Amino acid sequence: MREALRRLHQSGLRLLCLAGVVALAASVFACGARTGVDSIALSQENAGAKATIDPSRPGGGGGGNAGAPNAVDAGASAGAPHCESVDVSIDDLRPAITIMVDQSRSMRFGFPTQASPNTRWSIVGQALFNPQGVVRTYEARVRFGIAFFTGHTGTCPLLNEVSAATGNYAALNALYERLAPDGDTPTGEALQQVTSELQVLPTQGPRSVLLVTDGNPDTCAQPQPDDGQPVALAAVQRAHAAGIDVYVLGVSNDIGGENLQQLANAGKGKPIGLVWGVDADAAQPYQASSSVLGLVGQLAEILNSLPLCQVNLRREVATSEASVGRVTLDGRALGYSHSDGFDLKDPRHLEIVGPACDALKAGGKQLSVRIGCD
Repeated sequence: MREALRRLHQSGLRLLCLAGVVALAASVFACGARTGVDSIALSQENAGAKATIDPSRPGGGGGGNAGAPNAVDAGASAGAPHCESVDVSIDDLRPAITIMVDQSRSMRFGFPTQASPNTRWSIVGQALFNPQGVVRTYEARVRFGIAFFTGHTGTCPLLNEVSAATGNYAALNALYERLAPDGDTPTGEALQQVTSELQVLPTQGPRSVLLVTDGNPDTCAQPQPDDGQPVALAAVQRAHAAGIDVYVLGVSNDIGGENLQQLANAGKGKPIGLVWGVDADAAQPYQASSSVLGLVGQLAEILNSLPLCQVNLRREVATSEASVGRVTLDGRALGYSHSDGFDLKDPRHLEIVGPACDALKAGGKQLSVRIGCD
Protein backbone atom coordinates (compact mmCIF):
# COMPACT_ATOMS: atom_id res chain seq x y z
CA MET A 1 0.00 0.00 0.00
CA ARG A 2 2.78 2.45 0.90
CA GLU A 3 4.57 1.62 -2.38
CA ALA A 4 1.40 2.31 -4.42
CA LEU A 5 0.97 5.71 -2.73
CA ARG A 6 4.60 6.61 -3.51
CA ARG A 7 4.15 5.80 -7.21
CA LEU A 8 0.92 7.82 -7.36
CA HIS A 9 2.69 10.81 -5.81
CA GLN A 10 5.53 10.63 -8.40
CA SER A 11 3.03 10.43 -11.28
CA GLY A 12 1.28 13.53 -10.00
CA LEU A 13 4.54 15.46 -9.91
CA ARG A 14 5.28 14.48 -13.50
CA LEU A 15 1.86 15.69 -14.63
CA LEU A 16 2.40 19.01 -12.86
CA CYS A 17 5.81 19.45 -14.54
CA LEU A 18 4.33 18.64 -17.94
CA ALA A 19 1.55 21.16 -17.42
CA GLY A 20 4.11 23.78 -16.47
CA VAL A 21 6.09 23.17 -19.66
CA VAL A 22 2.92 23.42 -21.77
CA ALA A 23 1.93 26.65 -20.06
CA LEU A 24 5.39 28.12 -20.56
CA ALA A 25 5.34 27.22 -24.27
CA ALA A 26 1.90 28.76 -24.66
CA SER A 27 3.08 32.00 -23.05
CA VAL A 28 6.06 32.14 -25.42
CA PHE A 29 3.92 31.64 -28.53
CA ALA A 30 1.37 34.14 -27.26
CA CYS A 31 4.07 36.81 -27.47
CA GLY A 32 4.40 36.32 -31.26
CA ALA A 33 6.79 34.25 -33.37
CA ARG A 34 10.22 35.68 -34.20
CA THR A 35 11.30 35.74 -37.81
CA GLY A 36 14.74 34.66 -39.02
CA VAL A 37 15.87 38.30 -39.11
CA ASP A 38 14.49 38.93 -35.62
CA SER A 39 16.46 35.93 -34.39
CA ILE A 40 19.60 37.36 -35.94
CA ALA A 41 18.97 40.68 -34.27
CA LEU A 42 18.41 38.95 -30.93
CA SER A 43 21.64 37.00 -31.21
CA GLN A 44 23.49 40.21 -32.01
CA GLU A 45 22.04 41.90 -28.93
CA ASN A 46 22.90 38.96 -26.67
CA ALA A 47 26.30 38.01 -28.07
CA GLY A 48 27.54 41.17 -29.77
CA ALA A 49 28.33 39.16 -32.92
CA LYS A 50 27.72 40.36 -36.46
CA ALA A 51 25.38 38.10 -38.42
CA THR A 52 25.62 37.40 -42.13
CA ILE A 53 22.86 35.79 -44.13
CA ASP A 54 24.35 33.09 -46.32
CA PRO A 55 22.74 33.60 -49.74
CA SER A 56 23.40 29.98 -50.67
CA ARG A 57 21.23 28.62 -47.82
CA PRO A 58 17.43 28.33 -47.82
CA GLY A 59 15.89 31.62 -46.75
CA GLY A 60 19.08 33.53 -47.58
CA GLY A 61 17.56 35.02 -50.70
CA GLY A 62 20.41 34.21 -53.10
CA GLY A 63 20.95 31.63 -55.81
CA GLY A 64 17.85 30.13 -57.46
CA ASN A 65 16.08 32.99 -59.18
CA ALA A 66 18.17 34.97 -61.60
CA GLY A 67 18.61 38.49 -60.37
CA ALA A 68 16.49 37.90 -57.27
CA PRO A 69 17.26 40.34 -54.46
CA ASN A 70 18.95 38.90 -51.40
CA ALA A 71 16.27 40.36 -49.16
CA VAL A 72 14.45 38.66 -46.30
CA ASP A 73 10.70 39.22 -46.02
CA ALA A 74 10.39 39.26 -42.26
CA GLY A 75 6.76 40.37 -42.29
CA ALA A 76 5.26 37.30 -43.89
CA SER A 77 5.95 34.97 -40.96
CA ALA A 78 5.48 37.61 -38.29
CA GLY A 79 2.01 38.63 -39.41
CA ALA A 80 3.17 42.04 -40.72
CA PRO A 81 2.84 41.75 -44.53
CA HIS A 82 4.25 45.24 -45.14
CA CYS A 83 7.47 44.76 -43.21
CA GLU A 84 10.56 45.12 -45.41
CA SER A 85 13.52 43.71 -43.53
CA VAL A 86 16.99 43.14 -44.94
CA ASP A 87 20.17 42.00 -43.21
CA VAL A 88 23.15 41.56 -45.50
CA SER A 89 26.89 41.53 -45.33
CA ILE A 90 28.36 44.41 -47.31
CA ASP A 91 30.35 41.97 -49.47
CA ASP A 92 27.04 40.70 -50.82
CA LEU A 93 26.16 44.25 -51.95
CA ARG A 94 29.35 44.65 -53.97
CA PRO A 95 28.78 44.81 -57.74
CA ALA A 96 29.74 41.66 -59.63
CA ILE A 97 31.37 42.40 -62.98
CA THR A 98 32.80 39.85 -65.38
CA ILE A 99 35.48 41.30 -67.64
CA MET A 100 35.14 39.52 -71.01
CA VAL A 101 38.47 39.84 -72.81
CA ASP A 102 38.83 38.92 -76.48
CA GLN A 103 41.51 36.21 -76.75
CA SER A 104 41.44 35.93 -80.55
CA ARG A 105 44.68 35.79 -82.53
CA SER A 106 44.39 39.45 -83.63
CA MET A 107 44.98 40.55 -80.02
CA ARG A 108 48.69 39.81 -80.73
CA PHE A 109 48.89 42.79 -83.09
CA GLY A 110 50.81 45.91 -82.05
CA PHE A 111 48.83 48.73 -80.48
CA PRO A 112 48.15 51.51 -81.34
CA THR A 113 50.10 50.62 -84.52
CA GLN A 114 51.66 47.42 -85.80
CA ALA A 115 55.11 48.83 -84.94
CA SER A 116 54.19 49.62 -81.31
CA PRO A 117 56.01 47.72 -78.53
CA ASN A 118 52.67 47.10 -76.81
CA THR A 119 50.19 44.64 -78.26
CA ARG A 120 46.44 44.84 -77.83
CA TRP A 121 46.74 41.91 -75.42
CA SER A 122 49.55 43.43 -73.36
CA ILE A 123 48.03 46.91 -72.98
CA VAL A 124 44.77 45.43 -71.71
CA GLY A 125 46.70 43.22 -69.30
CA GLN A 126 48.72 46.14 -67.97
CA ALA A 127 45.64 48.32 -67.48
CA LEU A 128 43.94 45.54 -65.58
CA PHE A 129 46.80 43.99 -63.59
CA ASN A 130 49.60 46.53 -63.09
CA PRO A 131 50.00 47.61 -59.43
CA GLN A 132 48.09 50.78 -60.37
CA GLY A 133 45.65 48.87 -62.62
CA VAL A 134 41.95 48.76 -61.97
CA VAL A 135 41.70 45.23 -60.57
CA ARG A 136 44.23 45.91 -57.82
CA THR A 137 42.66 49.31 -57.11
CA TYR A 138 39.02 48.16 -56.99
CA GLU A 139 39.25 44.53 -55.85
CA ALA A 140 37.96 45.32 -52.33
CA ARG A 141 34.94 47.22 -53.67
CA VAL A 142 34.00 45.19 -56.73
CA ARG A 143 33.50 41.46 -57.21
CA PHE A 144 35.70 40.91 -60.25
CA GLY A 145 35.43 37.88 -62.48
CA ILE A 146 37.09 37.34 -65.84
CA ALA A 147 36.34 35.37 -68.99
CA PHE A 148 38.93 35.22 -71.78
CA PHE A 149 36.99 34.10 -74.82
CA THR A 150 37.93 32.61 -78.18
CA GLY A 151 36.87 29.77 -80.45
CA HIS A 152 38.40 26.88 -82.34
CA THR A 153 36.96 24.32 -84.70
CA GLY A 154 35.21 21.78 -82.50
CA THR A 155 35.52 23.90 -79.34
CA CYS A 156 33.43 27.04 -79.53
CA PRO A 157 33.02 29.18 -77.60
CA LEU A 158 36.11 28.50 -75.52
CA LEU A 159 36.19 30.41 -72.23
CA ASN A 160 38.97 30.56 -69.64
CA GLU A 161 37.29 31.91 -66.52
CA VAL A 162 37.49 32.90 -62.89
CA SER A 163 34.21 33.52 -61.05
CA ALA A 164 33.45 36.94 -59.57
CA ALA A 165 34.63 37.63 -56.02
CA THR A 166 36.22 40.40 -53.99
CA GLY A 167 39.98 40.18 -53.41
CA ASN A 168 40.32 38.33 -56.71
CA TYR A 169 43.45 40.00 -58.13
CA ALA A 170 45.84 37.07 -57.76
CA ALA A 171 43.54 34.52 -59.40
CA LEU A 172 42.66 36.78 -62.34
CA ASN A 173 46.24 37.85 -62.96
CA ALA A 174 47.51 34.27 -62.78
CA LEU A 175 45.03 33.19 -65.43
CA TYR A 176 46.01 36.09 -67.71
CA GLU A 177 49.71 35.16 -67.36
CA ARG A 178 49.01 31.57 -68.48
CA LEU A 179 47.16 32.53 -71.68
CA ALA A 180 48.02 33.91 -75.11
CA PRO A 181 45.86 35.09 -78.01
CA ASP A 182 44.69 32.45 -80.47
CA GLY A 183 41.52 31.53 -82.35
CA ASP A 184 38.39 33.45 -83.33
CA THR A 185 35.89 35.97 -81.89
CA PRO A 186 32.52 34.29 -81.15
CA THR A 187 31.31 37.26 -79.09
CA GLY A 188 27.61 36.42 -79.01
CA GLU A 189 27.94 32.79 -77.97
CA ALA A 190 30.58 33.65 -75.34
CA LEU A 191 28.43 36.43 -73.88
CA GLN A 192 25.42 34.13 -73.68
CA GLN A 193 27.45 31.70 -71.55
CA VAL A 194 28.80 34.45 -69.28
CA THR A 195 25.28 35.86 -68.83
CA SER A 196 23.95 32.46 -67.76
CA GLU A 197 26.71 32.15 -65.17
CA LEU A 198 26.15 35.66 -63.79
CA GLN A 199 22.41 35.06 -63.47
CA VAL A 200 22.90 32.28 -60.92
CA LEU A 201 25.66 34.06 -58.97
CA PRO A 202 24.32 34.58 -55.41
CA THR A 203 24.55 38.31 -54.86
CA GLN A 204 22.37 41.24 -53.92
CA GLY A 205 24.55 43.68 -55.83
CA PRO A 206 24.24 44.58 -59.51
CA ARG A 207 25.66 42.26 -62.16
CA SER A 208 27.51 43.63 -65.20
CA VAL A 209 29.76 42.61 -68.07
CA LEU A 210 32.64 44.64 -69.47
CA LEU A 211 33.30 43.44 -73.01
CA VAL A 212 36.84 44.21 -74.21
CA THR A 213 37.30 43.28 -77.87
CA ASP A 214 39.49 44.24 -80.81
CA GLY A 215 37.37 43.09 -83.74
CA ASN A 216 33.93 42.59 -85.21
CA PRO A 217 32.14 39.50 -83.89
CA ASP A 218 32.06 36.23 -85.75
CA THR A 219 30.12 33.09 -84.80
CA CYS A 220 30.96 29.50 -83.98
CA ALA A 221 29.09 28.35 -87.08
CA GLN A 222 30.83 30.87 -89.35
CA PRO A 223 34.23 32.13 -88.11
CA GLN A 224 34.88 33.90 -91.41
CA PRO A 225 33.86 36.46 -92.45
CA ASP A 226 33.15 38.49 -89.31
CA ASP A 227 29.36 38.64 -89.70
CA GLY A 228 28.37 37.88 -86.11
CA GLN A 229 27.06 41.32 -85.16
CA PRO A 230 23.35 40.27 -85.12
CA VAL A 231 24.14 37.29 -82.87
CA ALA A 232 26.25 39.48 -80.56
CA LEU A 233 23.54 42.17 -80.42
CA ALA A 234 20.89 39.60 -79.53
CA ALA A 235 23.09 38.25 -76.72
CA VAL A 236 23.69 41.75 -75.32
CA GLN A 237 19.96 42.50 -75.41
CA ARG A 238 19.18 39.24 -73.60
CA ALA A 239 21.76 40.10 -70.96
CA HIS A 240 20.18 43.51 -70.35
CA ALA A 241 16.71 41.96 -70.19
CA ALA A 242 18.07 39.65 -67.47
CA GLY A 243 19.21 42.66 -65.44
CA ILE A 244 22.86 42.56 -66.55
CA ASP A 245 24.26 45.77 -68.05
CA VAL A 246 26.97 45.39 -70.70
CA TYR A 247 29.74 47.95 -71.21
CA VAL A 248 31.84 47.80 -74.36
CA LEU A 249 35.45 48.83 -74.97
CA GLY A 250 37.03 48.48 -78.41
CA VAL A 251 40.78 47.90 -78.60
CA SER A 252 41.73 49.09 -82.11
CA ASN A 253 39.72 50.35 -85.03
CA ASP A 254 39.22 46.82 -86.36
CA ILE A 255 35.84 46.79 -84.64
CA GLY A 256 33.64 49.15 -86.64
CA GLY A 257 32.47 52.28 -84.87
CA GLU A 258 28.85 51.56 -85.75
CA ASN A 259 29.05 48.03 -84.37
CA LEU A 260 30.66 49.27 -81.17
CA GLN A 261 27.94 51.91 -80.76
CA GLN A 262 25.15 49.39 -81.34
CA LEU A 263 26.58 46.99 -78.74
CA ALA A 264 26.99 49.83 -76.22
CA ASN A 265 23.39 50.98 -76.75
CA ALA A 266 22.01 47.44 -76.43
CA GLY A 267 24.03 46.92 -73.25
CA LYS A 268 22.16 49.78 -71.57
CA GLY A 269 18.76 48.95 -73.05
CA LYS A 270 18.82 51.84 -75.54
CA PRO A 271 17.67 51.86 -79.19
CA ILE A 272 20.68 50.59 -81.12
CA GLY A 273 20.61 53.42 -83.68
CA LEU A 274 21.43 56.19 -81.19
CA VAL A 275 24.79 57.94 -81.61
CA TRP A 276 27.00 59.12 -78.72
CA GLY A 277 27.54 62.88 -78.87
CA VAL A 278 24.50 63.36 -81.11
CA ASP A 279 21.60 61.73 -79.27
CA ALA A 280 21.22 62.65 -75.62
CA ASP A 281 20.17 59.12 -74.58
CA ALA A 282 22.93 57.22 -76.39
CA ALA A 283 25.27 54.96 -74.45
CA GLN A 284 28.97 55.71 -74.58
CA PRO A 285 31.07 53.33 -76.68
CA TYR A 286 34.67 53.31 -75.43
CA GLN A 287 37.64 53.20 -77.80
CA ALA A 288 40.76 52.19 -75.91
CA SER A 289 43.35 54.85 -75.21
CA SER A 290 46.77 54.25 -76.75
CA SER A 291 48.46 54.59 -73.33
CA VAL A 292 48.17 52.30 -70.32
CA LEU A 293 47.42 55.26 -68.06
CA GLY A 294 44.69 56.47 -70.38
CA LEU A 295 43.14 53.01 -70.58
CA VAL A 296 43.19 52.70 -66.79
CA GLY A 297 41.26 55.96 -66.63
CA GLN A 298 38.65 54.68 -69.08
CA LEU A 299 38.18 51.44 -67.17
CA ALA A 300 37.93 53.37 -63.89
CA GLU A 301 35.24 55.60 -65.43
CA ILE A 302 33.18 52.51 -66.23
CA LEU A 303 33.67 51.03 -62.76
CA ASN A 304 32.81 54.31 -61.05
CA SER A 305 29.47 54.30 -62.85
CA LEU A 306 28.44 51.05 -61.12
CA PRO A 307 26.02 51.48 -58.20
CA LEU A 308 28.24 50.62 -55.23
CA CYS A 309 25.83 51.53 -52.43
CA GLN A 310 22.46 50.23 -53.58
CA VAL A 311 20.10 47.82 -51.79
CA ASN A 312 17.42 45.87 -53.64
CA LEU A 313 14.02 45.75 -51.90
CA ARG A 314 11.56 42.87 -52.15
CA ARG A 315 8.51 45.10 -52.53
CA GLU A 316 7.77 48.65 -53.59
CA VAL A 317 8.36 51.13 -50.76
CA ALA A 318 6.86 54.61 -50.56
CA THR A 319 8.90 57.69 -49.61
CA SER A 320 6.73 58.17 -46.53
CA GLU A 321 7.69 54.67 -45.32
CA ALA A 322 11.37 54.97 -46.14
CA SER A 323 11.71 58.32 -44.38
CA VAL A 324 10.77 56.72 -41.04
CA GLY A 325 12.62 53.46 -41.64
CA ARG A 326 15.59 52.27 -39.62
CA VAL A 327 18.88 51.67 -41.43
CA THR A 328 22.13 50.84 -39.64
CA LEU A 329 25.64 50.34 -40.98
CA ASP A 330 27.86 48.30 -38.66
CA GLY A 331 25.50 49.19 -35.81
CA ARG A 332 25.52 52.94 -36.55
CA ALA A 333 22.12 54.45 -37.32
CA LEU A 334 21.87 56.30 -40.64
CA GLY A 335 19.46 59.15 -41.16
CA TYR A 336 17.09 59.59 -44.08
CA SER A 337 18.85 62.17 -46.21
CA HIS A 338 19.64 63.08 -49.81
CA SER A 339 23.27 63.91 -48.98
CA ASP A 340 24.45 61.66 -46.11
CA GLY A 341 22.75 58.54 -44.81
CA PHE A 342 20.18 56.70 -46.89
CA ASP A 343 17.68 57.67 -49.55
CA LEU A 344 15.03 55.97 -51.66
CA LYS A 345 16.40 55.84 -55.20
CA ASP A 346 13.14 54.40 -56.53
CA PRO A 347 10.38 52.22 -55.00
CA ARG A 348 12.52 49.08 -55.32
CA HIS A 349 15.96 50.42 -54.45
CA LEU A 350 17.39 51.98 -51.31
CA GLU A 351 20.64 53.90 -51.69
CA ILE A 352 23.30 54.71 -49.12
CA VAL A 353 24.56 58.20 -49.95
CA GLY A 354 27.35 60.68 -49.18
CA PRO A 355 29.91 59.95 -46.46
CA ALA A 356 27.84 56.92 -45.40
CA CYS A 357 28.40 55.43 -48.88
CA ASP A 358 32.12 56.22 -48.59
CA ALA A 359 32.22 54.38 -45.26
CA LEU A 360 30.40 51.41 -46.78
CA LYS A 361 32.84 51.20 -49.70
CA ALA A 362 35.88 51.71 -47.49
CA GLY A 363 35.23 48.76 -45.23
CA GLY A 364 31.62 48.36 -44.13
CA LYS A 365 30.71 44.89 -42.90
CA GLN A 366 26.99 44.68 -42.15
CA LEU A 367 23.89 46.58 -43.24
CA SER A 368 20.45 46.32 -41.65
CA VAL A 369 17.25 47.76 -43.11
CA ARG A 370 13.84 47.89 -41.38
CA ILE A 371 10.96 49.61 -43.16
CA GLY A 372 7.38 49.35 -41.93
CA CYS A 373 8.29 46.72 -39.32
CA ASP A 374 7.18 48.56 -36.14
